Amino acid sequence: MADMSAEAAFLASMAGSEYDPASYDPAAQDPAEDQDQDQDQEEEEEEDDEDYDPSSFMPDQPQPSATPQPAAVQSQPPSQMPSRTASRMSDATAAQKPKTIGGFIEEDDDEDDEEQEQGTGTNGSLAQTPVQQQQNVQAVYNPPPTDVLEQDHAPSAIPTQGASVQGQALPQSNAPVPSAQISSSSSAALSKPRLPQDRVGQLEDRIADDPKGDVDAWLDLIALHRSKNKLDDARNVYDRFFEVFPTAADQWVAYAQMEQDQDDFIRLENIFNMALLKNYNVQLWGIYLDYIRRRNNVMTDTTGQARQTITQAYDFALNLIGSDKDSGSMWQDYINFIKSGPGNPGGNGWQDAQKMDTLRKAYQRAITVPMQATTSLWKEYDSFEMGLNKMTGRKFLQEKSPAYMTARTSYNILQKITQDLKRRPVPTLPPAPGCDGDDEYQQQVTIWQNWIDWEKEDPLVLKEEDIKAYRDRVLYVYRQATMALRFWPQIWYDAAEFCFDNEMETEANDFLAQGAAANPESCLLAFTRADRIEQSMPVEDGEESLVRRGDAVKEPYDNCLNALYALIDRIKAREPKAIAQIKEYYESLPPLSREPTPEARDEDDDDQMNRPAANSREAEEKRQVEEVQKNTAGQVRTVSKTLSFVWIALMRAMRRIQGKGKPDAAVGGLRNVFALARKRGRITSDVYVATALIEYHCYKDPAATKIFERGMKLFPEDELFAMEYLKHLIATNDVTNARAVFETTVSKLSAKPENIPRTKPLYLFIHEYESNYGELAQITKLEKRMADLFPEDPSLVRFGHRFRIPTFDPCTVLTIISPNAQTRPKGADFAMPSTEAEPVPNPAVLSAAAGYVQSPKRPLDNADSDAEQPARKLARGESPLKGAAGRRQQQRQRAEGYGSQVVVPPPKPLPRDITLLLSMIPNASTYPAQARLNAESMVALIRSIDPNRAMMQGGGYGGGYNYGR
Repeated sequence: MADMSAEAAFLASMAGSEYDPASYDPAAQDPAEDQDQDQDQEEEEEEDDEDYDPSSFMPDQPQPSATPQPAAVQSQPPSQMPSRTASRMSDATAAQKPKTIGGFIEEDDDEDDEEQEQGTGTNGSLAQTPVQQQQNVQAVYNPPPTDVLEQDHAPSAIPTQGASVQGQALPQSNAPVPSAQISSSSSAALSKPRLPQDRVGQLEDRIADDPKGDVDAWLDLIALHRSKNKLDDARNVYDRFFEVFPTAADQWVAYAQMEQDQDDFIRLENIFNMALLKNYNVQLWGIYLDYIRRRNNVMTDTTGQARQTITQAYDFALNLIGSDKDSGSMWQDYINFIKSGPGNPGGNGWQDAQKMDTLRKAYQRAITVPMQATTSLWKEYDSFEMGLNKMTGRKFLQEKSPAYMTARTSYNILQKITQDLKRRPVPTLPPAPGCDGDDEYQQQVTIWQNWIDWEKEDPLVLKEEDIKAYRDRVLYVYRQATMALRFWPQIWYDAAEFCFDNEMETEANDFLAQGAAANPESCLLAFTRADRIEQSMPVEDGEESLVRRGDAVKEPYDNCLNALYALIDRIKAREPKAIAQIKEYYESLPPLSREPTPEARDEDDDDQMNRPAANSREAEEKRQVEEVQKNTAGQVRTVSKTLSFVWIALMRAMRRIQGKGKPDAAVGGLRNVFALARKRGRITSDVYVATALIEYHCYKDPAATKIFERGMKLFPEDELFAMEYLKHLIATNDVTNARAVFETTVSKLSAKPENIPRTKPLYLFIHEYESNYGELAQITKLEKRMADLFPEDPSLVRFGHRFRIPTFDPCTVLTIISPNAQTRPKGADFAMPSTEAEPVPNPAVLSAAAGYVQSPKRPLDNADSDAEQPARKLARGESPLKGAAGRRQQQRQRAEGYGSQVVVPPPKPLPRDITLLLSMIPNASTYPAQARLNAESMVALIRSIDPNRAMMQGGGYGGGYNYGR
């Protein structure tokens, strides 16, 4: 190191915002690039402020790649990160754990005296196999802990590593996950294993590691506390559980029943306040109605207030969930409650008439709902009306009979649609495509979508008569679907779009807000919310209006970005834990899997037996560790790509609202978002491409080229970025620099044999450009290079690439010279008719074919005309020949196909074109019954065609690459 300033610059580069696509870690930046950046910044500050240079807004100080570390983490010693237990439990509980039986086991390491993480199974060692641990590592998402967020970069999170960082470890690392940075620090942060009897601690660890995915850990922990009658602990777990799963209706039911058993009405009412309007569940609302009836005793009520309260509760519940196909029991309870009231239907008093009207109204509402109890309720209603007055009863029944029949038929159809539907007690995360449970999950999504589509078709015929009832039914199914598919963003989006299309903006915004809260990392919901905010906010003059609109639109994007950055931190934090578990597993194996013992080294036979086994174990351990690292790098790469496109969407929105803007200004606009994205890091080359193209297309600003140049330094081996840069240079007619960028990129990529296939798109692009606008010598030279790099491609393909376009290749097109010889359909068993004159058939043959029979006694004369032939006898069926002559005649007729069967001459052959068309049309039996060919329409169409004017016409001429931008 030359001086301290160089060290400071290097440390700044390690935590800076520049992004290296080779490692997807901004901490692995080259210090020389930051020095160039500082020089560019100093030079740019001397120029006019309006000359925008993206490199001048790079951070000079280390910037975290995610949200700042809370104070609780900063209070920890800098050399040790907080354990999972310390970050999760209260101070009192955390203080007791090391002293109790469920605390940590002290264990010293001989080499570096650092803690190593072990498994969290039921025993002290590793309970799961390494393969199972890999599956845990491959989890897609874990929500952030509420009180701790671990830092990702070693220089800022672990200051004591400064000496090694400034030395030579990190600059030489290009791995996707720089294990050199975390090997010594993260191992110290790994917590000790739980004791086998510490069941609560084990479940808490599982919940902390995977709160959304490990549903069984939540339920087991609640059941464990309730079995030990630790209700306060169970309530605490319930509260945390419902923060993650607020629509788990079955667990709300269990929670309410627990408080109801304890007669804790205050807590029970709090549960109803939190759960009812979020969970449209018949069982949960049934508990609520039971509680209302329990608290309002109609037996001791003399004022009628209790009955009125219960009636209002039933009306409120049935208005919300009365359309559920399983709400039949609630309707029956409501009708029975009305029957138990004062009055006698059919009586003369006002109470009698009131009860009759109330019952009639309840019955008429219930029989129009498709549910299992519809038929029984109709029978009750029939008895009710006919028992009062048969004349008026028939009238009412006749009026409601169509609605009842529609409801009954609709219920049967709905049962078939939902026969495989599983209303999940707790919503689960959707499995990745191709993984375990994916088919079952997609099947449930399809069933819910079919139910929604069926409701939208309006089978109850409500849209014309009662549009509100129609919308409420569809909205209810959407609410049911979002309860079961809480972590499926598409269902939230569909629900919001339906509400927007049907003038229900309040409900639509609620769906988007709840969906974004359940899926904070969903780009779909974040983009939809931001677009709706941008469209709904009024456009006003003044800078304050621009700032206000920009802040409102940024909020959904910021929430999504925070969730994605936190997800990257959790993915990287899981890697050292999984690796430690793998190592612990192999260390716990018998000595055969380790290095040979001293006694084995002395014995050649034992050495030959043990060493292959040990080597195999070591290779398997190494393979599993590499698999974990590969999976982690892949997940980080995917999330980095995702958040990069969130930054791009935010830049486009800010450009629309605030324009070009300026970094660190009140109206920052496009350029401020780009500066923030670079400071925060983890972005891919897509951000640079999008920003440069916006600068060019919207403002024709030369900063676009500077952004491409800066991106080329950061992503020198990104062939996709190089391709976009080439297109931009060619679109601006900067061919010289385009060729230079091409040569630079392919040279760097071709230096490694494994990267040569990545250069092929670049060669094809530049080859097409040279073929269209370059010199022949340059084209030939380029094709020679392509032949050396890609010998598997035929020379014909390379040569033909000069002249073809995406829609046509003149070098390989087949020219039709003889339609008869070249366009004959496959499998055709007919002969093409000739256009020559047809020969006149022999009359003798025709007469024989027409049924003339030769006499068995006299041969037929070979005369050329009828005049030369003598009169002959015609065969008569009623007088056959007798004897041997008759038998010979019959045998000859059977052999030659004559006799009583009359052979009709074949029809005149059809024209050639008609025959060709008929040969191409499949047989009618190959079509479904509802899609058979209409022969009459086809004949009418053929009659309307003039064959003499028919001719083949070519399509339009397309273009290759669209060089313009």
